[in-house]
Amino acid sequence: MNSSDSKLRQIFEQLNPLDFKHEEDSIRQAQEEKLRAILHEKKGAVVEKWVKVIHNTYPPETAQFLNSQKNRFANPIGASISDSVWPLYDQLTGDPDPETTKKHLDVLIRVRAVQDFTPAGALNIMFELKKIIRQEVLKDVLEHDLLERFLEFESKIDRFALLAFDVFMECREKVWQIKRNDLLKRPYILQGGMCPSYMLRRGKQHLEKMEKEKTQH
Repeated sequence: MNSSDSKLRQIFEQLNPLDFKHEEDSIRQAQEEKLRAILHEKKGAVVEKWVKVIHNTYPPETAQFLNSQKNRFANPIGASISDSVWPLYDQLTGDPDPETTKKHLDVLIRVRAVQDFTPAGALNIMFELKKIIRQEVLKDVLEHDLLERFLEFESKIDRFALLAFDVFMECREKVWQIKRNDLLKRPYILQGGMCPSYMLRRGKQHLEKMEKEKTQH
């Protein structure tokens, strides 16, 4: 073994694999902090566009009202949307707390669950958010070589979307329970010569129709 090989061997023997791990962790942490700073800088632009996209999922006249009416009391739906999306963005770009995230998702999704939205229509707003963020930050992400960290961040949006689906189904289930309980509590009163057995059959048919509509959603 010549002297150069011996010296090289000594160098490798002195190297600690943990040193490489520490360096990788430091680089990763710096990248995550940089990405978080970019996302924070773009918060206003992203959330304002997201709010408009959510408003525009409603019929044109409703969307125009939601976009133009700034009075919280005259526009409670618009107010609830605004109250939920800003803290949701903070949860998404920071260190999310599951309970806090679900609370704000509930505010955003509940109103859509009781309206005439399909699950896809109600939850597509989460994937629209992904598109908006890409449009706003991708240039900076590529400029600072943060693509890998950004793709990891996008997977967090997907997890938020799955949680939103759970919230939607919970809300929709409550709506059907309320309708079912309300129907079961109604007294069957003889009207127009109809017998009780006929009215009970009608009630059963109505319940079956409700259950069928529920499965279609």
